[in-house]
This record gives sequence, C-alpha cells and structure tokens, in this order.
Amino acid sequence: MASVRDEYPSGLRVLMQNESVGYMIDALMDMPGTTFSKSQLADNAGVSRQSVHTHITLLVNLRIVTEVAESNPVEYTLNDGDEIIRLLHQLEGVVNRRLNPNVDD
Repeated sequence: MASVRDEYPSGLRVLMQNESVGYMIDALMDMPGTTFSKSQLADNAGVSRQSVHTHITLLVNLRIVTEVAESNPVEYTLNDGDEIIRLLHQLEGVVNRRLNPNVDD
C-alpha cells in the first residue's frame, strides 16, 4: 500500500514526503515579505543547502515561493497570497488551538 501512496501521493504527502520540505515551509511561514537566497533559507530552516537546492523547484512549482525578478544570484520570497500558504496558516491555527485550548481563556 505504501508504494501506491508513493506513486499517487495526496497533496499533503507531496508537501511532507521529505522532512526537509516541511522544515523549509515552516521557516518560510516565519519569513513573510522577506527576500532570501537558498543559503539563507537553508540556515533558517535548519536543513542543508543541498536539500534547499533539491526541493526549491517544488516550492516554486506549487507557487509557495516566487523568484525575485532580476535577482542574481536568484532570490526568492514567500507568496503570502497563495492558497496553500493561507490554508497552512489556517491549519496551524487549528492545531495550536487544539493543543493549547486554554490559551485564549
């Protein structure tokens, strides 16, 4: 069954199939409005530069990040208005409320 899930992954599986991607997305959500290089993302996410190099294309293709026009070397920025980012912020809020139900009291 796992091989079928790997062959036809759900959207969540695509985002979380590699631990580094999860760390990268988590770090990016703390960097709204910031431009960053691959090295800066690696440092902020606590992953290797090779991991960022390997997975940045996925984040660009999903429109989670966008390349900053005319930057050399290429820099990126979080696409704050993207549907996936909005949904991840909502998910983060729900998880936090459920794990910490008395925080708002």
